[in-house]
Amino acid sequence: MADYYSPTVVRPSIPGSAITRLEWALLTGMFEHERDGEAVYFFASEGPSSTIWLDIAEVKGMLRDEDAPSGIVVEMVREKLKTTDPDELELELDLSDLGEAAIFQEIVRRSATLDHVVITSAWTCSKMRPDGFGGGVTVVTADHILSSSTTEMEGRLLDQADYGDLGCAPGHGKHPALVLGEEDVRSMVADIQHAYAGTDTAAVAVSDDQIRAACIEVIGRLDPDEQLHNIEFAAAVAAIGIARGTPA
Repeated sequence: MADYYSPTVVRPSIPGSAITRLEWALLTGMFEHERDGEAVYFFASEGPSSTIWLDIAEVKGMLRDEDAPSGIVVEMVREKLKTTDPDELELELDLSDLGEAAIFQEIVRRSATLDHVVITSAWTCSKMRPDGFGGGVTVVTADHILSSSTTEMEGRLLDQADYGDLGCAPGHGKHPALVLGEEDVRSMVADIQHAYAGTDTAAVAVSDDQIRAACIEVIGRLDPDEQLHNIEFAAAVAAIGIARGTPA
């Protein structure tokens, strides 16, 4: 029988003052930890624990003292308390659905100094099983939880092997079609202002924050399904042309 492990490290170290009592109970149940000055370094030698047990009376005290009265972590614990037998002394929490990233995101959202957390894991096995090795990384910000893995890297390399530079794309056979770059928008603003020299349009100062807000606003007005359909149609026509020896 093979044992699977996922040694995990969390960086940077988390300021101790940014962690609530409830979050501390959850994180120290999931991870090993060491003090790093005023911060805490979290890690898991074999992988984060998905199930932890907490004293119910202590949990209720933590909820009363919680700085953030709501949120995905607090609400998960409250819902679990509602379904727990009144005679139980310990609360069993299955954190596999919530995940450690959601806990760290709550901390990042409140912190004035921490703008992201990176969770890096290695996937290993006690036997040389073909499915037992790899790794993954998760980046947590206030607004996003983004993950990638060695499986996705494998897909990109297979694309490169099969199709060369023309086929390099995330995932086997997947091609990103549109990316709106703020630096490109900044360049376009300069071109427009040059074309309208001597007018109010040319005189206005456009900040980076305003460019970012404009990008978000414009993307929100787009119809991705319609644009994707148009791109798929154009690619199909191009493929037919390539097959006929008459590429556009």
